[in-house]
Amino acid sequence: MAIDIGMFNFVEYLVTNPSILIAIVLLYCFIFGLSILFSGPKPGKNPFSINHVRPVAKLVTDKSQRKKVLKQKFKPYDVPSEKLDAIVIGSGIGGLSTAVLLAKAGKKVLVLEQHGRAGGCCHTFTDKGYEFDTGIHYIGKMYDGHPDKVLTDQLTGGAIEYPLLEEIYDVVRLGDPAKSRAYNISSGREKLQKTLIEYFPKEETAIKKFMQFLKESRNSFTGYFAMKVLPKRVVKLLIATGIYKLMFRSYAKFHGKSLKSLLDELTENEELKAVLSYCWGDYGVVPSKSSQLLHAALFNHYAEGAYYIRGGSSEIPYQIVQRIEALGGKVLVKAPVQKILTDDQGRAVGVLVGKGTNSCELFAKNIISDAGVSNTFLRLLPKEVAVKSSIFPMIKKVGESFSFISMFVGLEGTTKELGLKAQNIWAFTRPDVEELTKEYVNLSVEEAAEAEVPLLFVSFPSAKDPSWSERFPGKSNLLIITICPYKWFDRWEDEKVKKRGGEYEGLKNAIGRQMLNQVLLMFPQLEDKVAYTDVGSPLSNKYYLGFDKGEMYGLDHTLQRFSPEVSVELRAQTDIPGLFLTGQDISTCGFTGAMFGGMFCAGAVLNRKLHNDLETLVTEIRKTNQTKKE
Repeated sequence: MAIDIGMFNFVEYLVTNPSILIAIVLLYCFIFGLSILFSGPKPGKNPFSINHVRPVAKLVTDKSQRKKVLKQKFKPYDVPSEKLDAIVIGSGIGGLSTAVLLAKAGKKVLVLEQHGRAGGCCHTFTDKGYEFDTGIHYIGKMYDGHPDKVLTDQLTGGAIEYPLLEEIYDVVRLGDPAKSRAYNISSGREKLQKTLIEYFPKEETAIKKFMQFLKESRNSFTGYFAMKVLPKRVVKLLIATGIYKLMFRSYAKFHGKSLKSLLDELTENEELKAVLSYCWGDYGVVPSKSSQLLHAALFNHYAEGAYYIRGGSSEIPYQIVQRIEALGGKVLVKAPVQKILTDDQGRAVGVLVGKGTNSCELFAKNIISDAGVSNTFLRLLPKEVAVKSSIFPMIKKVGESFSFISMFVGLEGTTKELGLKAQNIWAFTRPDVEELTKEYVNLSVEEAAEAEVPLLFVSFPSAKDPSWSERFPGKSNLLIITICPYKWFDRWEDEKVKKRGGEYEGLKNAIGRQMLNQVLLMFPQLEDKVAYTDVGSPLSNKYYLGFDKGEMYGLDHTLQRFSPEVSVELRAQTDIPGLFLTGQDISTCGFTGAMFGGMFCAGAVLNRKLHNDLETLVTEIRKTNQTKKE
């Protein structure tokens, strides 16, 4: 076969001059980007405006008023329009964020929630005179002018106040609960570094290197998010050529390295490693499997302090739902979606909602799922449609996250009387947190019922919320969480809620009692103040929150999750026409991650770069704030 010498020389020239190749690829991306910009559907209306924010609203505590907003039961005649632009499955912050942004852009939106109240992990519940949050325990970056705060205010109308937690917002406790060693995690980078060096004076070099790592990695999530908002074909080209490593250097540097590898490079001190990695529970992945990218993002998220929500986390859905309805949309509960309806071409066109004879079909131009990738592709979509999607293999490739068990405790006495602080406690019985976790999850549920709980997240929401004393005078509350394999309770998964029998109740309550006993060893002043207890198992999470296996954070947040190849697939616009995804599975876990997932989804539906619109609004708000100061 003849060889084209001219072509061979050209290829050889490109190989020896990679900058030319890079320039060609970047030129292609630029031209492709322009073709996207000036072709296809016209971009929708910008939902952001500085005029959308009003002063903080007076807290509404009347239960009947709140019920009218958060507990509107589904009835077919309540559907706001026969020609819906979007049906959103699930009312977590991802679903609500997408819905309110679309409504602000002039779209007719319906949100369907399977639970009896709207909000997903933002909802709260009240029992025996005590209120408990279920998912939001603290938030970062809620200060004026930060994009996170600006976006939140756009969703809620600025009606919510975010009180600061203590300067020491987290405390790490290691060892025997009765005499554990406490390490304070302070807001402010310089203060944190100084405090850590005081605890570990011989590890000053390691601590400074860790703080430098946090600084260097601050922009690494920009590359991760770019994988989700840039045109898919462009991203795949950037990955195939390796050019993404040059465009997003910080992302490329940190996404594939484990937290454990970083800690092992820094120090041999196991206690310091435990302190530097303590908050892995916020994303549910042990250090050897978690990405440096995510851990740095979490630490940086709280660098300037941690915040809570005045009135409790249900204020988020309470305010957003009202804004959706004011714009002609609806958020209806007790509306379980049984399946996503598709046409002969495999396009998502509607949903089957309700049960049995009370079910009905609803149709819309766009179907948006906040039910999680696993639920969407394994349960809601027709199998023959789901398996053809490039997203389907991601479920097995990434896997599901940890499940958890929660202990809700009502206390007699005020925050001041009980000496409670607006901070979280992370308690580990040993510094080798990874081995500790492995040992615990490998127990049987019967063994766990008699075992010491090796890791606990402890929070006093009543101390964080300045409105609590007015709403629940003379009372306080306590929340305790630990990991819990779904397999411990899966034998009862087909039983009805609150009717799972004595053995189930006995085992989950035994674990709950052990959790509480260990907390009482740390806070002995609470010993005689416990007035109420309740335990939520992974089955509770499945029933009330819709998690298929009671998982805490949707798809797992391992190293694999943050690889370019997976990141580009887990995006808002799916390869199934008419179907979009929102929430944490296309972004990352936590309130802020799921909220930005909601913005990405709204942007995909509107064919609009909402991240750019948000940046423009942030600049406008900062200028306005500066003018007011002057």
